[in-house]
Amino acid sequence: MGRRRLSQHFLVDPSAAEYIVSLIPPGLDVVEVGPGRGALTFPLAARSRRVYAIELDRELAEWLRRVAPPNVVVIHGDALEVEWPHADFFVSNIPYAVTSPLLLRLARRRLPAVVTVQREVAHRLAAAPGSGDYGRLTVAVRCHYDVEVLRVLPPQVFAPPPKVYSAVVRLTPRAPCVEDFEGFQRFTAWLFSARRKTLRRLGLSPSTKRVYQLSLEEIVELFRTSAGH
Repeated sequence: MGRRRLSQHFLVDPSAAEYIVSLIPPGLDVVEVGPGRGALTFPLAARSRRVYAIELDRELAEWLRRVAPPNVVVIHGDALEVEWPHADFFVSNIPYAVTSPLLLRLARRRLPAVVTVQREVAHRLAAAPGSGDYGRLTVAVRCHYDVEVLRVLPPQVFAPPPKVYSAVVRLTPRAPCVEDFEGFQRFTAWLFSARRKTLRRLGLSPSTKRVYQLSLEEIVELFRTSAGH
């Protein structure tokens, strides 16, 4: 694949794992990205009809295949590249290095999800217009999901412990804000490259409102009326 091994902080606290798994309805087919040593995989298997565990590390994938219950299907590969099996739910302690691209791929699938991300990323996902955390990732995810930041996790629940706090986030699908998500992505990439500029300066409208102050609904309206961007 040509991709270097991604560093990952493995969840090792049973109570944190139990809490995350409790958020996932029972009896479903679940995609788990980055199962690692199985902290979520094993309790998920007991609760779910089937768990598709996508693991980049070959040794970990082979170990999981040997020890996991029969309803766990281990897929060795890069979750950004392999085809995801059809499933009802998504769960991941997301490796930090792939947070944004993985969330964007998830948004295209619109699976209900519970993800663990850096606390700063959780703030971005839940950010209000006008705040410093509000940006392109906020808009992309909220185009498809309602976002709830449920619990902050301290570094010591992971091994090795990261230098930052993490957060458990629930993503509940909503009606997508646009039909052409790829075009919307291109538009918001252009728009947020000038996040502090006014709409008037960008030639989008007479408004003196700045890009980072725009609501999702206002951005969607600009996208629909701004051909060529």
